[in-house]
Amino acid sequence: MGKDRLSYYELYLKKYLQDIGHPKSDDQEFITMRADAAAEEAEKSARQGLSVAQAEESAMAVLLDGLTDVL
Repeated sequence: MGKDRLSYYELYLKKYLQDIGHPKSDDQEFITMRADAAAEEAEKSARQGLSVAQAEESAMAVLLDGLTDVL
């Protein structure tokens, strides 16, 4: 069963990559892989007892890892 909608993390990452002119901005496989990892990190962090804000911060770190210093 295929996905019909993009997740929050997919949308965020796609917009971020487009805004900075990153060459991976149209690479849906890359975006989905990163978004899935971020969602898993958020869930893991929440299960470990971190606050929502801390879990979100941890997920965003995974989502954007290595991208801000590429350009």
